[in-house]
Amino acid sequence: MVAVFAFLWVPIAVLVFMSFAEGGVLSFPPEQLTLRWYFVFLENDTAIDAIVTTLQVSIPTTFITVVLATLIAYAVDRYVFPGRTTLQLLATLPIVVPLVVTGIALVLFFGLIRPVIVLSGYPGVVIAHVIRTIPFATLVIIPTFLTFDRQLEEASKDLGADELQTFRQVTLPNVFPGIVAGGLLAFTLSFNEFVFTYFVKDSATTTLPVYIWNQIRYNVTPEVNVISVVFLLVAVTLVLVAVSLTRVDLLARR
Repeated sequence: MVAVFAFLWVPIAVLVFMSFAEGGVLSFPPEQLTLRWYFVFLENDTAIDAIVTTLQVSIPTTFITVVLATLIAYAVDRYVFPGRTTLQLLATLPIVVPLVVTGIALVLFFGLIRPVIVLSGYPGVVIAHVIRTIPFATLVIIPTFLTFDRQLEEASKDLGADELQTFRQVTLPNVFPGIVAGGLLAFTLSFNEFVFTYFVKDSATTTLPVYIWNQIRYNVTPEVNVISVVFLLVAVTLVLVAVSLTRVDLLARR
């Protein structure tokens, strides 16, 4: 276990350390440490625009994903209907499909429907990110419904509440931590998504992962390490919050 964790985290630790390097991005150990590249990053308007674009994609993606994943989880938990198993399969299948395969499929599909509706660029990126994030959010939200005490709903209805009032005042508050955790995980995945974005984006939709890729290809500087550290902090923080809001022991048993 020590060797596995070292293999995972030592390169990341090196990357964080190299974000303070004065010299080249690949020179380790650095001869001198500095905060200069952090200031360069903060003054880089292109990088800041890429962050704004990433947020403009990630925020609506998270909202759409949470709504759809909650509806799927509610339907799977509460109702027996033809295609129930198929719905579960379709909701989680994108996890096992290679990202490149799904990216190519999206490009072909958007090209096929282009005479009817144009989805390239920003709309296509949002749709692609929703496809990417729904499986993970669904797998987090479903256990919150499965472990919910249905007797609370029955008591609410016995006291005169209708279906909508029961869901809004009883069910939703109890499953809300799982919904928030699923949303945070969806936001993290969308914020860091590169493959789907690269396939369906246009020239005006450059997210931060795409910007990093372009920097690595054409102009490698320690600023890339700084941006990677920003990614790391956002991802780790959101995942830790999601884990704290989700009962991981129940999720593992399910």
